[in-house]
Amino acid sequence: MSFPLGPFPTSERLRFRLPSANDAGFYLNLMNEPDYIRFISDAGIRTAEQAMQYIKGKSLARFAAHGVGLWLVELKETGEPIGVCGLVVRKELKYPDLGFALLEAFRGQGFGREAGQAVLDFTRKDLKLRALCAITHPENTRSANLLRKIGFEADGQRHLSEIGETSDYFVWKLRYVESGLA
Repeated sequence: MSFPLGPFPTSERLRFRLPSANDAGFYLNLMNEPDYIRFISDAGIRTAEQAMQYIKGKSLARFAAHGVGLWLVELKETGEPIGVCGLVVRKELKYPDLGFALLEAFRGQGFGREAGQAVLDFTRKDLKLRALCAITHPENTRSANLLRKIGFEADGQRHLSEIGETSDYFVWKLRYVESGLA
């Protein structure tokens, strides 16, 4: 497998990087938080070894296949991992899917919005993409509100066989102001 060496999104308080096997403990914690299981998925990750296999077989595999995936997001100041954010390419969706998840201790502090905006900026400037989508569990109003704050618009629902559920569907499209600037 080969992985992109950069550039990666960045923001004032956050650094994005590829996950590694050393992040297994963080993934184990994140993927077993109640909101993660409720709103994203219960991947059955219950040990550090399973988390390491997930990183290699799923997370890094997405980067190898598509050049993008869910970057590990850490605080610039301390290097502490706080979540994941990035783009997921799904066969059933027209555009790459903006995905994000933060540890509960870091929610409500603007990190989700900052991470999402950093990925949008990276998408526009570095990847030259003009549209993205996002999906959320229909009861996940917090994530839906965050998506609206960074410029996504609700566009109904989609049933994805990949996840086996119907999700609320959002679209972000690059809009130009009259002066021609993005």
